Amino acid sequence: MKQANTSNAVKNTKKRTDRKEATRHRILMAALQLVDEGRTPGELGLREVARAAGMAAPSIYNHFANMDELGLALVDECLSRLRSTARTARNHMANADLEKALQVLLKQFLQGINEYESALRLLIMQWFNPNAEYRRTIHRELSIMRQDLAENMQQAASEKGFGREEFAVESDAIFSLLITFILNAIDMEKSKREARLKIIEKQVLMIVFGSRFLNANNKNTT
Repeated sequence: MKQANTSNAVKNTKKRTDRKEATRHRILMAALQLVDEGRTPGELGLREVARAAGMAAPSIYNHFANMDELGLALVDECLSRLRSTARTARNHMANADLEKALQVLLKQFLQGINEYESALRLLIMQWFNPNAEYRRTIHRELSIMRQDLAENMQQAASEKGFGREEFAVESDAIFSLLITFILNAIDMEKSKREARLKIIEKQVLMIVFGSRFLNANNKNTT
């Protein structure tokens, strides 16, 4: 009997945890929808978000104490989506040559922009939030993604003697292009984003092949 009671208690706890997580997710999606409709996070209040989520206003305080706490959770949700897009793209690098892998990476990023436009808009807005915690969170996650890209590029490349430092420099340059691409593309029509992607693809390949040339040239002159 004691074992059955323990099992029931565990199940009930899990159900409560799942319900709480589902409600938290509903709140985040409601806030993102408001952002997508043109509201800035600074204009939102917890009670307005609660109404958009279809819940009683006081109930939201069981999940978020204030808008800063909700805002940071939103930033984390948006970064999670960006990480997922980057991870999917990078996984292709293990099974393709570097040039092909980078083309896949760019296409995946465009897909991510089209799918998570409101999330990216929120990240851009929160970068300028007076609360420095927002910028630290975004900067930390972008640094991790930049390092991951360098490691995957190293795995995909066939060149020998091309050190980790060179891949880090390449990754940093490519990542800067991708961030610029996001900033420019976010207010473009989707058809124009495709055209812009072609330009970014050329720029990325210029970085990669230019880096390879410099590396080979440095070896020949030493």
